[in-house]
Amino acid sequence: MEFDKTSKNTVKRGAKKATYNKKEIYAILDSSEICTIAFIINGLAYSQPINFGRKNNKLYIHGSLQNRMTSALLKQEEVSLSVFHLDSMKLSKSAFHHSVNYRSVVVIGKVKELKSEKDKLEGLETIINHFVPNRWEYCRKPNKKELQATRVIEISIESAVAKIANAGVTDNKEDEQLDFWAGEIPIKTVCELPFGKNKIEQSKEIPKHILDFYNRNKNGF
Repeated sequence: MEFDKTSKNTVKRGAKKATYNKKEIYAILDSSEICTIAFIINGLAYSQPINFGRKNNKLYIHGSLQNRMTSALLKQEEVSLSVFHLDSMKLSKSAFHHSVNYRSVVVIGKVKELKSEKDKLEGLETIINHFVPNRWEYCRKPNKKELQATRVIEISIESAVAKIANAGVTDNKEDEQLDFWAGEIPIKTVCELPFGKNKIEQSKEIPKHILDFYNRNKNGF
């Protein structure tokens, strides 16, 4: 299954790196804890990083009722957001061909504020479980006061595209004999061993769901 190509998501430069495959796009989103959201306030374009969650074709973010980003998104009724993983730095013999390997996604979607308590809790559960799977079951749920103070936004993905660069270092043929080092520097985001917030928590056994998350990601997302 693929997202349809439209004027909003079709990649023109570096089109060979683009994929519209939903499985690949969702995999990149699911391995990202943070997305960057674009929005406009008083004619000025802003971008802001924020944690999110995904469930099927929906993304969820949250903020306070006074949050200017979510207010702007509701006014726009549409959003563009992105995620990015840097996988390696490619150092060529020429300055011109220095580059990076990466995985990125751009999403365009419709914005909706969740109003009912049930819908807001489901959205927040998706966000918390995006942090660490099953975490929602091992923490206190929001009370009515907290829920009333929180705005939960649902983003329905209308179109999306991923760009994936995973090629080796490129050099011009005439530069191959130059006495400069060329190669790659791999980059990884890894989880280190979790630790409790204080002496009491440090004396407790680390829960299985947290250790499972750590073991899956200790060598890189």
